[in-house]
Parts: sequence; C-alpha cells; structure tokens
Amino acid sequence: MPSYTIGSVQLLNCARGQAPTISALQEFARKPENLICLLQELWCNRHGNPPTMPNFNMFTPTPTGPRCATYVRRVPRLSAITTFTAQDSFLGTTITSLQQQHTTTFTLYNLYSSGRPDPVVAILPTIDLPTDCHLMGDLNAHHTWWQGPLPPSARTSLASHTIANWLTENNFRLHNKIATPTHHPRNGGLPSTIDLCLSRGRMTQLVLTLAIDHDTTSDHSSLTATLSLLSNAAPQKAQRY
Repeated sequence: MPSYTIGSVQLLNCARGQAPTISALQEFARKPENLICLLQELWCNRHGNPPTMPNFNMFTPTPTGPRCATYVRRVPRLSAITTFTAQDSFLGTTITSLQQQHTTTFTLYNLYSSGRPDPVVAILPTIDLPTDCHLMGDLNAHHTWWQGPLPPSARTSLASHTIANWLTENNFRLHNKIATPTHHPRNGGLPSTIDLCLSRGRMTQLVLTLAIDHDTTSDHSSLTATLSLLSNAAPQKAQRY
C-alpha cells in the first residue's frame, strides 16, 4: 500500500457528456496515488444524480443536478468535509491529511463559472478564505495573466479583470504554464486557457507539479496537480500576476 505522502488532484470539465464523466472517474480510480478528482459539467442521470464511485466519498454543492463534484478517495488518515457551497456550481472541501506525524489541512475549492466569468465574480467576495487553500476550476475568464497575449479580436471583460484582481489581492499563485490552452472548442473557435490551478498560503509550496493532458474525450484538457502532503516539500515556481 502506498504511504500517500504524495497524491494527485485532477480537474476536468466533462462538457455534460456521459462518456467523458464515466471514463474520467474510471481512469482516475485506476492509480492509487490519485486521491482527489474534481469534475465540472459532469453528467447526471435522469434523476439528477451524478455517478458514485466505489472507495470514494463524493461531495456536491446541491443534492441533485450539481454542476461540479469532488471525489475523495477513502484511505487511512485522509478526511474531508464540506465547508462551502453556493448555488449548484461552487464547492469548498476541507481536506486533512495526517502522515508521519505531520498534519496538513487545506481547503480545496472546486469552482465552475457557467458560460462566462460573471457568476464566479458574484461568489468570490462571499468566500471566507482560510490561510491555506487550493483553487481549481473553469472560471470561463480570459485574461493575459494565464492566457498570455489575447488575439486582436478579443477583449478582456471587466469580470475577468475583477477575478484577476481578487486573486492577486488574496495572494494566490498560478500554477498553469501561461498560454497553454485547456479548452478546445468543437465549434471551431480558438483554443483558450480557462481551466486554472491556483493556491495560496502553505499550499503553494506543496504543489510539486501541474500536468495538462489534452487527450480527453471532453473538449477540455484535464489538469493534474501533484501535491506533497508533508510540510517539507520543495516549492514550485508559480506565476504571480
């Protein structure tokens, strides 16, 4: 059995597809080092219930029809509780890991801003941020901080600027490699960077790597953050706006 001192957190927007949702969960569950899976726009059955997974606890912001869900593997000395919900698209889960006499506690935010950045702009001021937290989500915000130079036809919205300013004021660090696309529209639109991984506090030092996989059955790439659950992790160089 692995010691779980290193674990992965994965994010994928499933674009409401049943196949992307099921395949993402099954592939994630195959590797025991994968501890937490964040899905957005996940498929739900006709009763509005998202799929469950053996050996995983599922957390959602609403009982039925959630737009996001967080799956946490059931392993010794790893616990999770819901500490923030808003509407059907915003979820905060506090994770506690006790490993080798070290306790790591942080809040993991799974945020999905439907269609545009405005929904998350309204939610951000209501979050009582803990010192150590990790934020992953499709914010549907286009900004040069994470997307790099925008095409001449694109304009950064006021909402996107508001998100970037809020992240900066709250000392978040960006782990995405700037200008690496995460969304590849099937309608022929230009690829964009809208799925993000950020952290603040001690979590910034605990993020060892961030991998982006474009080979998914969704039109979004998956983001996989590798975390050290011990306090002596070497810091990763992260981008600050």
